[in-house]
Amino acid sequence: MSFASNARAEMARELCTERCCSRAELAAALLASGGISYRFGREAGYALSITAAEAAVVRHYFQLLKRHFGVTAQIRTLRSNSLNGMTRYQLVIPEEDSMELLREAGLYDPDAPFGLRAVPPDALLNYACCKKAFLKSAFMVCGGMSNPEIAYHIEIAAPSEDFADFVIKNLNYYEIGAKKACRKAKFVVYLKKSDDVSDVLTLMGASQSVLALQNVRIKKDVSNRVNRQVNCDSSNINRVMETALKQIEDIRYIDQEIGLEKLPLPLRDIAEARVNNAATSLAGLGEMLEPPIGKSGVNARLRRISEIAQKLRCGEEIELK
Repeated sequence: MSFASNARAEMARELCTERCCSRAELAAALLASGGISYRFGREAGYALSITAAEAAVVRHYFQLLKRHFGVTAQIRTLRSNSLNGMTRYQLVIPEEDSMELLREAGLYDPDAPFGLRAVPPDALLNYACCKKAFLKSAFMVCGGMSNPEIAYHIEIAAPSEDFADFVIKNLNYYEIGAKKACRKAKFVVYLKKSDDVSDVLTLMGASQSVLALQNVRIKKDVSNRVNRQVNCDSSNINRVMETALKQIEDIRYIDQEIGLEKLPLPLRDIAEARVNNAATSLAGLGEMLEPPIGKSGVNARLRRISEIAQKLRCGEEIELK
């Protein structure tokens, strides 16, 4: 199962205990799954269904309807060629219960087109628990999430722009900043920051998924730190080698032009040590001398050698003391 499937299945295992929350969950599920249709003609009326990718999600709503509304729905299995043979699950609600459930979910409005609201009234989500329930339900039905090892991304596909704005409004209530985008005439609410993804999963009750996400974040942080350290060490090594090669080049130039024996003994000693130990650090070179000297002393002598080489290249007079 994918990370998103595991998160949805985890959310589905917890059934809300309050009737107010069940109404919010029902409203989100009906709207998000596009599960409301109107039949014209002599037997005009509404037909309700909830469709989801996981059987656990459909069973969640089956139990919710039975416990809080006394409605027994029917679970069906769907297989569509248009979805590469993917199996989906549908909960079909008895038509005699449709009108009452639409009223319970706050979606019936005789003044709205076809008597249906695009989003439930704010009064339906008066309490913080109801807002959580609505968001959780919307994600269970039409939410998606990238594998956090690849990218931090969570989204909810919205059946309309009004629904997308309503989801963002309720996320903002919890200070979670979400954005919306229009893809092929369909709206999507999305989050891309790891902290926001973690917060929204926590809000929806997917605690195990949050722990899995945190483990991935820790591994990625450690890996990034190691890579930065390796890159830094590699850069330092390259810089040290470039400096050492430049010093050896200066020493050989002096030897070619005037001979190293013309250099004062301290400079001659460090010159010979450097030529014979190209990869050794300044501190290591200092320990090879007799008597040993510190890193700053080695650096001063090599800098003096570079100055002498530069003057020789420019034809300037040099003083060897």
